[in-house]
Amino acid sequence: MKMNIITLLTASIRNKPGRNLATIFCFAFIAANIFFLQLLFSGTVLNVDQGISRMGADHIIVGAQYTAHLRIGENPPENTMALVKVEPSSARIKADVMGVVGKIPGVSNVSPQLYVSTLDLPAVSPEPVDLFGIDPATDFTIQPWLQTPPDHPFGPGEVLVGSELSGKVGSQIDIQGHLYTIAGRLDPTKSSVDYTVFLNMDDAYAIASAKGIVPPSAPQISPGDVNAVLVRIAQGADSGMVKSRIQQPFSYSYVKVIQRHFSLDPASQEIKGLPGLLGVISTFVVVAAFPLIALIAAMVAHERQREIGLLRSMGAKRKAIFLLVMSESLVLATIGSIIGVCVSLVAFLLLNTMGLLQTTFQVSFRTPALYEIVATSCPALIVVIAIGSISSLWPAYWSSRMNPYDAIRGEGK
Repeated sequence: MKMNIITLLTASIRNKPGRNLATIFCFAFIAANIFFLQLLFSGTVLNVDQGISRMGADHIIVGAQYTAHLRIGENPPENTMALVKVEPSSARIKADVMGVVGKIPGVSNVSPQLYVSTLDLPAVSPEPVDLFGIDPATDFTIQPWLQTPPDHPFGPGEVLVGSELSGKVGSQIDIQGHLYTIAGRLDPTKSSVDYTVFLNMDDAYAIASAKGIVPPSAPQISPGDVNAVLVRIAQGADSGMVKSRIQQPFSYSYVKVIQRHFSLDPASQEIKGLPGLLGVISTFVVVAAFPLIALIAAMVAHERQREIGLLRSMGAKRKAIFLLVMSESLVLATIGSIIGVCVSLVAFLLLNTMGLLQTTFQVSFRTPALYEIVATSCPALIVVIAIGSISSLWPAYWSSRMNPYDAIRGEGK
């Protein structure tokens, strides 16, 4: 009678429940660790990137009159706040500065900001409201604070509003008779940003030329005028050296450079290092799993010497024995990895709901969408099944090469 490998596989798994449950537990433990770390990684990457973006600029280039306006001495101090928005001032420089600064070694991003005016808009806020112009294409300090990513680029006739201003996304806001559509709202910053309306640069220049917007006592705003150029330095670049390079092409009487306070850098580095740490831990789990699964597979093969010897004496070919051992390992790895992924997902959701993950890592975790869960679970399943397969290659080969008499006689040794 011809042997059926499916029947043998089913009988082997059913007749040794204790051994197989222990094997499944090992696979589940490895899959749970890999999947949980992947969930942490995918759940934090967006928030980490957002957190880094919300650290603001590393340097801010302003006119020399700006420092005089704020009464902060000849050499501007390092700013102890994240450089997100320039303070209102009539001191302006030309946007041409960006072309020079953008070519300086160590500079990765530059973006302009223009302070237009401060207006009383009772329908929008009981507090005075600042009007600012930004360039949506280059801005890296304001748009990262959006509560919800926009479904289209921030364009003409649209504005972004601070968290304390009234109005829903998609509704219109009236600024001294000029109507704009709210394209996005910002998260609270606990700063003047919460009471600011941000327009794109073209709209900012247009409204600045309208009557009653810029006070008559203030210098008129011309296209190309900006109040500041915000600078982000490249990763690994020396902040002090980049600051010196930025200042070098310009006279101190024209522009000055304010640097972000050094105390903010450690926080930025810690946030940047979190995904890397999770990746190292995940790699360690995978590497450590190989010898563990190989040991389990070898122990199982040794335990089954007599069974394999009987199959060989009954006419089972070496290829059939090899496939039997490999198939059993694949089935147990698949069952274990699925259980591990499910348990890990439940644990992640419970810990995230209770806020323990945020407390532990000091980074907010978002609940992943269904497609993200599926995409994240696939690598964990593939890795565990691959580990089970590779680790079982030698035990499967060794089992298939057993001499039937020696296998039966060696049972229990």
